[in-house]
Amino acid sequence: MQSNNGHKRAVLYARVSTDEQKDKGYSLPSQFDAMRKYAAQEGLTIVGEFQDDYSGATPIEFRPEGAKAYTMLKAGGADAIIAYRIDRYVRPPEDGDEWDLPVLIRGLAKLGKEIHVCNRGKLKTDFADLLIAMLDARKAGEERRDIRERVMRGKRRKVKEGKVIGIRAPYGYRLVRDEHGKVITLEIDETTGRIVQIIYRWYVLGDESGRRLSSRAITRRLSEMGASTPGERQKGYTRKRGKAMWNHEMVRHILSNELYAGIWHYGIRTTEQTKREDWESVSANIPAIVDRETWERAQAQRAKNQALAKRNAKREYLLSGRIRCGLCNSAYYGTFLRGVLYYRDSWEKTHHQGLEGGCVNKSIRAGAIEADIWDEIRELFSDLDRLWADLKAAQQNEDDQLKPLRDKLQITDDLIRHEEHEAAKIAAALPDTEKGSTARKLLIERDRDISARLADLAKQREKIIAELGARKLTDDAIETIMQFARNAREGIENATFEDKRRLLEILDVQVTVTPGKYHLKCVIGEKDGEISQIGRDGMRIVANSP
Repeated sequence: MQSNNGHKRAVLYARVSTDEQKDKGYSLPSQFDAMRKYAAQEGLTIVGEFQDDYSGATPIEFRPEGAKAYTMLKAGGADAIIAYRIDRYVRPPEDGDEWDLPVLIRGLAKLGKEIHVCNRGKLKTDFADLLIAMLDARKAGEERRDIRERVMRGKRRKVKEGKVIGIRAPYGYRLVRDEHGKVITLEIDETTGRIVQIIYRWYVLGDESGRRLSSRAITRRLSEMGASTPGERQKGYTRKRGKAMWNHEMVRHILSNELYAGIWHYGIRTTEQTKREDWESVSANIPAIVDRETWERAQAQRAKNQALAKRNAKREYLLSGRIRCGLCNSAYYGTFLRGVLYYRDSWEKTHHQGLEGGCVNKSIRAGAIEADIWDEIRELFSDLDRLWADLKAAQQNEDDQLKPLRDKLQITDDLIRHEEHEAAKIAAALPDTEKGSTARKLLIERDRDISARLADLAKQREKIIAELGARKLTDDAIETIMQFARNAREGIENATFEDKRRLLEILDVQVTVTPGKYHLKCVIGEKDGEISQIGRDGMRIVANSP
């Protein structure tokens, strides 16, 4: 169906990430101006405009406004989609994600829809155009990487010269600028610098009574003192908690940062795909707030505490990582008190009881909630026919969600076959081409390009297969669940801890707890129930039991 004037209908799609807001060439108004001019030139009638401030790493159909545009195309409300540049559809391809573009093009082509880009026009679905489109996307990513690397090289050079560059002042310091207003170094801020010294003294030497304090104890003491937090010292700080409420992660960062011993590090984390070193770092000397010996003693104490924590984490908690508080949404963690296992609300780890109120849903006996949830799982096994039907329905739902990956795999395989065919043609032509001729050089260069693309496609194929292999409800997983259900019905009640954890993982069990009640959610349904009590004799009193 076309518009009343006989023209095809088009939706405009613009995207800008937060980092691009300052880039005039990528601003939303400039993208829409270019797309409107393009639509007029191509005789397309605009029937919708959509814009996202969203990462290009997310497929367009899963972005808030991109999903609306995609739905409109699928529903027949438009015949084409227009973007400013290819990288508005997919992110700059730094790790093989340029292969997402053929999936988008082929998917819309199957629906009879067109995909346009202002600087390239209408994209075709044949292999040659798909490859050109992907090379354009790759070029956009390479241009951005080149710009970023040039900027980084300049910054690193300045740091090697002993300068501190364009950063926010770390807690305990203030920025020193030259006559042009550029940051050149740091100097100690007396007020916050004194707080840093107190943190190290309490942690290494102890408080006024000589008792060494943990990072959590230091956090509370600072909050009770009303010491300003690092966030409150920064412009644009949005307070999520009360004034001067410290988080123990802030204290841990201060205790671990070599900055406070006089060494400021500047570096970037890189990835395997960038083919650079894993960690590139340069440093500059700045005024030290604590002496070197104190800083190193703090690191030794941190290592000792971490080793102790690992030794204390050997107890088994069936619902570890799968249980949350329904009141404050904090995760529960396992704890051992007076010979009894509990799940405790982690709210207290990030807040201060008494200073910031508290969550009434503090702790739950592990023996009660674990038994309750396992009873619910066993109940699922009571009707094998229903269990099988529910598992197959959940598997189908998982398959539907994986369809884009399977489409990507199919297109990747098609592209590999196409490139292999092109390589074979070049191999056949080379023996008949005069040595040293321009034609032979061009064939060799083209063969190298094809080999590079084949290598990229092979990596992408491995990545897709790995993602498809990570699915939970495979046929084998369903058979494992069904076998356990059959065994349970035959009287095998004592599953091992590892067996239970495996089943919880396959079923993707998540538990939300409110006072006295729980909500169980898994791949095959949801269930509410009451938490059992533990009697004085240590025996479980099942809720609603006679």
